[in-house]
Amino acid sequence: MAEPLTREAFERSRSDAAVVARRDRLNLAAFSVGAGVLQLVFLRWADVHLERASRLASALPAFVIYIVVVGILLWRMERRRRTLGPVCPQCGIRLMGLSERVAAATCRCDHCGGLVVDE
Repeated sequence: MAEPLTREAFERSRSDAAVVARRDRLNLAAFSVGAGVLQLVFLRWADVHLERASRLASALPAFVIYIVVVGILLWRMERRRRTLGPVCPQCGIRLMGLSERVAAATCRCDHCGGLVVDE
């Protein structure tokens, strides 16, 4: 059984996780919107300049690549979010979302009831 976190360490862990999550969300949004607009521009151009078979042969792989990259960015964002943030010193679970807010308010883990933050 580990020692409870200080309030300062708990809040620092929460803020570090929030900074990384914000940066990852911005990267994901920038890529998905930017690449989506580029695909629309390409499709408009291809409607005018390419025949149907060529248009499909080039648009489909581009869309698949787009979806794969967005999926990878989402997976990376979730993985990083799960590795950051406070951990209950009693049971070792990662405090995320509602569990993190409960621990901030009550100083206790909502899973095991152990002391997370020592005031």
